[in-house]
Amino acid sequence: MKKLQYSAASKVCAVIVLLAAAFGAGVFGVRAVLSFGSVADDSWQSSSRFYSAREDRRRELKEGIGLAWSLEALEEQIKAGNADATLRTDAEALRENRESLEQRFFREATWFRFRLMNADTGEVLGTNLAEGESLFKTVQNVHRDIFELGDRDIDDISYYDPQTGVGYLPPDSNPKGETTLPMKLVLEYGVPETVNASVQDEFYQLQVAWGEERANFDMYLTGFLNLGALTLAALLWLLWTAGHKPGEESIVLTWQESIFFDVYAAVMIAAEIFLAFSTVWTAQQLYWGAADVYAGMNRDFEKFYQLGVLGAGALFAAGAGCAALLLRTLVVRLKAGALVRTTLLCRVVTWTVRTVHDFVRFLPITWRTALGFGAYVMFTVWLFEVGRYEGVFMLIYFCLQVVLLLFLGWWAYGYYRLRQGTKTIAGGNLEYQIDTRRMPHDLRLQAEDLNNISVGLAGAVDEKMRSERFKAELITNVSHDLKTPLTSIINYVNLLKSTDQTDPKALEYIEVLDRKSQRLKKLTEDLVEASKASTGVLSVAREKIGMGQLIDQALGEWEEKLNDHSLTLVTTLPEGETWVYADGRHLWRVIDNLLSNCAKYAMEGTRVYLDLERGKGQVALSVKNISREALNVPAERLMERFVRGEESRTTEGSGLGLSIARSLTELQGGSFELAVDGDLFKAIVTLPQAN
Repeated sequence: MKKLQYSAASKVCAVIVLLAAAFGAGVFGVRAVLSFGSVADDSWQSSSRFYSAREDRRRELKEGIGLAWSLEALEEQIKAGNADATLRTDAEALRENRESLEQRFFREATWFRFRLMNADTGEVLGTNLAEGESLFKTVQNVHRDIFELGDRDIDDISYYDPQTGVGYLPPDSNPKGETTLPMKLVLEYGVPETVNASVQDEFYQLQVAWGEERANFDMYLTGFLNLGALTLAALLWLLWTAGHKPGEESIVLTWQESIFFDVYAAVMIAAEIFLAFSTVWTAQQLYWGAADVYAGMNRDFEKFYQLGVLGAGALFAAGAGCAALLLRTLVVRLKAGALVRTTLLCRVVTWTVRTVHDFVRFLPITWRTALGFGAYVMFTVWLFEVGRYEGVFMLIYFCLQVVLLLFLGWWAYGYYRLRQGTKTIAGGNLEYQIDTRRMPHDLRLQAEDLNNISVGLAGAVDEKMRSERFKAELITNVSHDLKTPLTSIINYVNLLKSTDQTDPKALEYIEVLDRKSQRLKKLTEDLVEASKASTGVLSVAREKIGMGQLIDQALGEWEEKLNDHSLTLVTTLPEGETWVYADGRHLWRVIDNLLSNCAKYAMEGTRVYLDLERGKGQVALSVKNISREALNVPAERLMERFVRGEESRTTEGSGLGLSIARSLTELQGGSFELAVDGDLFKAIVTLPQAN
């Protein structure tokens, strides 16, 4: 089936079948329509064609009556010697016309039966009935026409037409103006219900045609239905294969689809209407033309009757072809999803709606609210005014209020969802996404912006964490790679120190190597510890620790070093032990870094103040000293890595001590703060107090 759908030969065959079947259906359909009147009529005398033929005979007979009376008047003038050559010629023409009409109304020439009587006396003036034959027995339905000679119903006897022989006595022959045709007549006429082939006039032909049409109607209708079904099947096949082309997977558009669909449809529908009217007109002409043939009035039409039927079939086939073309392009556009963009009206409407929508959307929400409220007020006032007289408008008014209430509820619910989502994101859940389905437009835009912000923040945090991990891994790897050669250097320096050196310069060089290698070792260890502390990969075992005892141990270790730098240590500790909830190893390193910072950067001959305070569930350790160098760096920057208070970098510090202390403090759930006031340096470590 796939191959047939793409086959060009199958499409050509389907087109041929469609047109041929439509032509045959048109021929049978026209014949069925022409025959339907005979099927619907109870008898052949009930048909409109019989009525038309009978009335034509009546009018012809009445014209003959007027012709006879005009001829009689002319003959009287000729006998009186008042006629000239022109009137004699007219009289001769009238005689010939009367004889022709008399021959048409002989009983041997027609089944039309009539009787003409004087309405006043009942005298029979003329008939084609046989001697003793009753009109009422011969004709089942007798029709009567009462008229006066000179009546316009007999083509106005006051006018004389040489071609038809109808006329009157000229005014010169009737100088007194007396009425020459005063008689009132009664015409009774009809046609027998059954006629035979002894007289083959139009009535016999109508009876035969009526019987044949009734007998053939079923055949015509069956042929029309069968060929119509074949036409429909061919059309469905064409629609199924439409748009498919060998070698192309997608729907292929043709020249038809390059025309706007509504323009194309308008042309095709106009063509369909024209063809439909042409078919109906042709069928009508065939119907009444057949009646003229039966009446012997238009024998030339008989040879064109069959051609007319074929022409009607061709018109029907052309209409079917136009319908197939229209349906084909519609189906192709639907398959390709191109109906809207290839329809001029849709494009205009879409552009208009989009323009108005964009105009309203880009207005500030204040203007939109004001415009919407203004439109609502005007419309409701109009509804209320009209609704006082028309109940349906008042119903619309109340329905509008219900709709507005539902809209405000929808908007309020959307705003509630937006607020809840904002709170969730603000609470730190950066992965949360606000559900924007069925939200008002403005709220949806705000929610989408918040979702994008949360996504951006989450991405930035992830990027920062990756960067931090990368730096920590880099520092760890570099430090690890430095340890091996550094250990070798330290070992070889120790070996040199154990040898006897007589050269003072060599001893000095060994001392420098020893000092610098130890400093490099300390820097490497600090780097590793700083990277671990900042990334949080260090293990933390928090427990209840005595802060006072830990400070005493630290002071015992650093007191001598501080004294070497002429620094006086002043401590202020509360009575009794101060317990904190922390990790002993990490807390020891924090205190050690602070005292080391004092030994490196405090001005000699000054005091170092160490105070311990507790209260409100927290314990605060503060260390204060006077800096040896001017502190030209902000407090926050002092806690960054590799930053020292003096920019000359002549001290032994690495710039990592305070950064490590802050990271370790935060790992234990505390806080680390710095304060700089001139040359006064103050560090505060706050930890949760343990009971």
